[in-house]
Amino acid sequence: MRKFYLLFATLFAFSVVANAGVRNLYKQDFESVTTPAEAGWTSPNHPAALSIQSDEFGSFLCFDHSAASQNSRNAYTIWGKDIYTDALVDGTYHLQFDWSYQVNASNQYQTEIMVFTDDKPAANNSVLYTNENAHYIFALSQLDADMNFAINGDNTNIFVPELGGWYIISLDVDVNTRTVEWTIMDITETPVATGIRTLPEGTEPYAQGINYQSGRYTSKSYFDNIMVQVVTDYDVANPPTVALVGINGVERTYNISFQDGETLHLKGTEGSEIEASYNSCGGTYVYTTTTSGTIQAWTTSGEATSEVISTEVECVPISLPAATASIVAVEAGYAKTYALTVSNADVPTQPQIFIEYSFVPEGGGAAITADEQISGVRVALPSKGTLTVTTKAVGFTPTTMTVVNNREFAVDKDIDFQHFTGAELIAKGFEQMEELNSATTSGENNWTARLRMNFQIATGEVDDDGNPTYTTYPVYGPTETGDPATPTGYEAIQRYRFLQSKLNEETAHSLFAPVYTWYGSTGVSPKAFFDADGNPLVDDSGNPGGTTNLQIKEGIGMVFSGQVNDAENYNPNNLSYSPILINYVTLGVDGLTDNDFIVVSKIDNYGGGSIHPQFPAGTDPEAAKAEYKAMNLGGVIEVYKGTETFQLYRVDTALSRVQTFKEKETEGIEEINTGLIVSDHNAPIYNISGVQVNPNSLRPGVYIKQGKKFIVR
Repeated sequence: MRKFYLLFATLFAFSVVANAGVRNLYKQDFESVTTPAEAGWTSPNHPAALSIQSDEFGSFLCFDHSAASQNSRNAYTIWGKDIYTDALVDGTYHLQFDWSYQVNASNQYQTEIMVFTDDKPAANNSVLYTNENAHYIFALSQLDADMNFAINGDNTNIFVPELGGWYIISLDVDVNTRTVEWTIMDITETPVATGIRTLPEGTEPYAQGINYQSGRYTSKSYFDNIMVQVVTDYDVANPPTVALVGINGVERTYNISFQDGETLHLKGTEGSEIEASYNSCGGTYVYTTTTSGTIQAWTTSGEATSEVISTEVECVPISLPAATASIVAVEAGYAKTYALTVSNADVPTQPQIFIEYSFVPEGGGAAITADEQISGVRVALPSKGTLTVTTKAVGFTPTTMTVVNNREFAVDKDIDFQHFTGAELIAKGFEQMEELNSATTSGENNWTARLRMNFQIATGEVDDDGNPTYTTYPVYGPTETGDPATPTGYEAIQRYRFLQSKLNEETAHSLFAPVYTWYGSTGVSPKAFFDADGNPLVDDSGNPGGTTNLQIKEGIGMVFSGQVNDAENYNPNNLSYSPILINYVTLGVDGLTDNDFIVVSKIDNYGGGSIHPQFPAGTDPEAAKAEYKAMNLGGVIEVYKGTETFQLYRVDTALSRVQTFKEKETEGIEEINTGLIVSDHNAPIYNISGVQVNPNSLRPGVYIKQGKKFIVR
């Protein structure tokens, strides 16, 4: 990324007179803010997707829709119409901003940038998609997966951005002629698309903000250097931008940017006074210091002087945050898998942080080591031992933490939802539903229509690259559609449900004890089917809302439809009915503590998240199918503390298995009521999760020192 400060007067046809200047009516470069809200940005339905990030060129706004699996969502900023009052000399103004499309949408390709006028964005609002005569002065609207963007709603005028590339969107607006000269430039400031748009009647010619609509699921974009400018008939000096762009030990480097026609004045932290012209540095002066203090920067142009921008500088080493080690898989015995994560969100300049780890088994054996790993790396520890993790980044002080993997676990309970038989479910009070065998790709039907529950058998041949090839054998699918390998067709999915009218507090805890299922309003989102006091609304027949039937798909697991009441059709008080009324329900396990673990196996994406085992060439398909059905097919594994709950998404996700793990009893716990350590004073102390703690600030609890447990009361 780079900062763009272009010569404003050369971008469009202004009549520049003597003593003229370029005045910023609005400017946001994200250097002096720490949150999107401070920068004037909001996202009504996905605020967590907005953040301020930085790199070696400075700070910018990020809208990362991939942070949650959601439909299209929007974010916007509004600077309003008042900035133009008495500001336009000849009825013209210039607007520009930088945009980088980082990650393409993966479904419903609705990514759109709109510079809007008198329309104010609402939640999930994309004006161009709902009204072709909407009030906007410029828009880029994605049309397809190939990233074809229509310019100003014209599907014959296409712009295709390069992922990760930065572009300047430049708009020259003439209020009197109601025209917008638009230019899209690449990072070299070379135009890649230009044109003129005449605004339709009824459209205000004053840009009031930017609305960004993010395409479904994975879309991600950056924005920077948003400016609204006018040419004046008087001298103007705009405040410079001071951006921290480099840290190397105690050394700090800043980019101080200013506009053409202005002179930069700088007082450094060590007392130096510097003056720089635009031509001497291209509008960006690089200042480096190892002295703490205050940077003062301002500009002059003719008789005009800008306000002074003061920046505090602290030249001290900065230690990186320690990595966090979270258990993401547990096996009987000492074997565990840890996910190592570290965030650079609170680290100045947000450097790339690498993780280095080393695991030394207790009693000897080969160490497990790796370096230059990124956040989220997983490390499987096969035995007792110590894991040492260090975070590193160029210019920063490394930080090391240790995890002692000395907790032995055993399986306590194993609830296998996938392999409950119809007879077992009927004995629990379930009733059989119509089998699922549809070839239609809509909603729940996708479980069979998509043919994602499958295994593979090697053909014994290889492809052009020498890789073995496989034949895929779907198991569950439409019964009326055959396949050359399985001419008798696929298997239908047998479904069973436990009616909502039977689901109460007792049955919710007893049906699959110790796993408890949802009941009433607990954990239901959204809670649109409850009155102000939290009581379920009812329809004319007295059927309550806000909960849903349990459903088991035999051979797959527990699924719920997202619909409500026994009839799975709900319209209390004439509330607008939608086929999907509830998105999530919450489950948990009774009788566990924070020291226990829950391992949850799921199948998501209508079978896409199942395992797809491969069998050697010559394997009989029927034998492979039998083995496949006996396996646990959940390919999505989640680990929780014993007291935590977990959620089940509607329609496309199945809960296939829940296992609980308890720590084996350990003898020799020594109680120390005073909290004093009576053994080797220098020996490290660890909490029950194996993380080293400060021996001088122990809170009540169980700790480990020199391989022995003790209690601080």
